[in-house]
Amino acid sequence: MSRPFPPRTPASKPRPWAPLLLSVSLFLIAAALFSPLSGVSGASAALAAEAAPKAVADKPAPNVDRAVQVAVELEGTDSLGARLAFRLKDTFNSSSLFVLSEKDAPKIRVLLSTTPEFPSRPSVGSAYSVVWVFSQSEGTLRHYLAREVGVVTAESVEDLVAHIAERTDGISVRYGYLFQ
Repeated sequence: MSRPFPPRTPASKPRPWAPLLLSVSLFLIAAALFSPLSGVSGASAALAAEAAPKAVADKPAPNVDRAVQVAVELEGTDSLGARLAFRLKDTFNSSSLFVLSEKDAPKIRVLLSTTPEFPSRPSVGSAYSVVWVFSQSEGTLRHYLAREVGVVTAESVEDLVAHIAERTDGISVRYGYLFQ
């Protein structure tokens, strides 16, 4: 004869006090919410409505105090590198945190160097190197800030652009004293 699987266990013992506990809890919650002693009056409701956060505009105004001048310089002849540099410039130009500029002023220069990962298959991927330097003016020595190397594919260009922009923002915050 086969046994039932899984073996049956006796049902748990009934708890006669559980419905009473539930009804008392619900009663206390309802009494606290709807009683005049709960502290919510007409005046305090008006104050609560005033303290509610205001709607934020969909497109914030540029933060002039924090906007950092940047320049992107590309060295490389591969198509993925050109796409990366173009998208990076577009991101900096459309952001309220950066001002894409070529004028002679203090700025962070993003030096981008790319080369095909496989010379026989240039569209597969590109090796890239990014170096962030601070430039006080065109005639002064540039100061090294950070660097990064890696490989980018056509599918990962947008992610890499976002990463480089985020890293540039972090670098501008970290070395913000150079702009003063």
